[in-house]
Amino acid sequence: MLQVLLLGCILALLRASSGQAQVPIQANFDANQFQGTWYVVGVVSDDQGFLDSKDDMKMPVVLVTSLANGDLALKFGYSTPDGSCQKVDATLSKGAMDGQFSNAAMAQTNVRVVSTDYEHFAVVYLETQKEGVRNVWLQLYARAPELFPEGAQKMQQLAPLLGLNPSQGALLPKSDQCAGAFS
Repeated sequence: MLQVLLLGCILALLRASSGQAQVPIQANFDANQFQGTWYVVGVVSDDQGFLDSKDDMKMPVVLVTSLANGDLALKFGYSTPDGSCQKVDATLSKGAMDGQFSNAAMAQTNVRVVSTDYEHFAVVYLETQKEGVRNVWLQLYARAPELFPEGAQKMQQLAPLLGLNPSQGALLPKSDQCAGAFS
């Protein structure tokens, strides 16, 4: 009996240390309250492409629309180096639980709204799978283009459980390039 208990503890520690923590989903997620304009104020990820470009990134704007079938339609506005705003449309397909989604076209196998108060912040978890490489992301959304402390705290608590550290993150500077992108 003691051996079984010890083995269970060791397996649990190994799972936690390898970044395979159970990622929560916002309880009673309400897509209608979640829709609207969000700013991506912070990101942390182990994705090498992100790590290589994070110091040059600016704050994207995201317009979220709740669809009748439970999916979310997203319109992203990204600042480009030439001073313009690139717009990208995407649809997140509803998953098994409210607040869980995926987007095969963008290799996003698991997207979860981890925590939100709907009015100020949201912490979003993304898992991507490209060419056999799995990456995890945490994104901090805010309704205004500024850091919201409660959201930042929740993101900071979850990041190490996923094997992410502060050097893999960035607070994204404000940009006016996409401010009116979806007005």
